[in-house]
Amino acid sequence: MASETTAERTSVFDTLNPQATLLSVNMSSVTKLTHQNYLMWGRQVRALLEGHELQQFIDGSDDTAPPATISVNGVASPNPDYAPWRRQDRLLYSALIGAISLPLQTLVSTANTTQQVWETLAETFGNPTRGHIRQLKNQINKCSKGTKTISEYMRDIKSKADELALLGKPMDPDDLTENILGGLGEEYKPEIDAVNGRDKPISFNELYERLLNREAMILCTESPAVTPIVAHAADSRSRYNNNNRSNHHQQNRSPHQASYN
Repeated sequence: MASETTAERTSVFDTLNPQATLLSVNMSSVTKLTHQNYLMWGRQVRALLEGHELQQFIDGSDDTAPPATISVNGVASPNPDYAPWRRQDRLLYSALIGAISLPLQTLVSTANTTQQVWETLAETFGNPTRGHIRQLKNQINKCSKGTKTISEYMRDIKSKADELALLGKPMDPDDLTENILGGLGEEYKPEIDAVNGRDKPISFNELYERLLNREAMILCTESPAVTPIVAHAADSRSRYNNNNRSNHHQQNRSPHQASYN
């Protein structure tokens, strides 16, 4: 017997017969737009709309907006193609507004179509300034591990490098490796020397793995040094408690017991 599948067929928009394929796109899985995530938010929304073949409603690539009226024998008449287009655009307009965080929704309050919403957001957040790019590069150059774990340190640098890439200014992999090694402490010198001595560049993932292994070795070598201190502290507390009990016993002995001894 054929096995059942739980996958649903994705509906797509038919520009030749829009009235029969009106789609209500669910954007509940889209992370809401904030001041910090426009680039990834835009990629997520575009990918969703392209999956339904609705991208023309945000970029106007197919001139999908038909005129509201057409002329027939010199007489203006309602365009039968306009109503279904308008309905589809309103469905997308509503979904797109819902994918924007409340503080930012006022930015698109004067936009009347899905494309106008998209273009307004692109003009507001999609044009990175030279200052912002320079700031990201400066943050990467000054980034150091400090008290962070290797995972936290690598994630911090990688997120900034990824943002530069999304802004169209990707870092050279060798420069990224150099910045990562430059922010490490002296305890990572063996790995730093090993990476610098390679003939071939090291990938980010391989470097990440090597630094995690080095971090684990460092933690293992530090653990035995802590154990005697803990044991000494426990032994000191034990002797202190025994002395207290002995003194308390001596103070509570009766005079008769004291003279007998």
